[in-house]
Amino acid sequence: MASSLERRKRIRSILVIIILATLPCYCLGFVILQVGTRLTQSNPTPTTTLTIEILTLTPPSTLFPTTPAPSSTFTPTYTETPTLTWTPTQTFTPFTPPARTETPTPTPTATLSPSPTFEPTETPVPPPTLTPSDTPSSP
Repeated sequence: MASSLERRKRIRSILVIIILATLPCYCLGFVILQVGTRLTQSNPTPTTTLTIEILTLTPPSTLFPTTPAPSSTFTPTYTETPTLTWTPTQTFTPFTPPARTETPTPTPTATLSPSPTFEPTETPVPPPTLTPSDTPSSP
């Protein structure tokens, strides 16, 4: 019997803790609902409406009747006009990093300096000479 009472007491305390832990969430939700309804309500825009009442005249029994002037009544009325409000939204913009490409860089090379160029000159050619041979000549 004692274990059953302890178990009920433990369950009851756990449920009380859960209820107390969720109370701030309910309060925050109530505040958000109140703010949300104020944002969606439209602001009344005053408009004027002119109402003219014309009196009907009945002839008086006197000789000089007086004619009453027509009267007008100004009755302002309010007409609610919904107002569009800008709501910022978050949009996803995909980002693709640029591809890495190798850029060739010029490397210094050795530059040859110009060398002097000689003009061709005429070289004397010796006349042909006869050379003796070891082969017998024919008679």
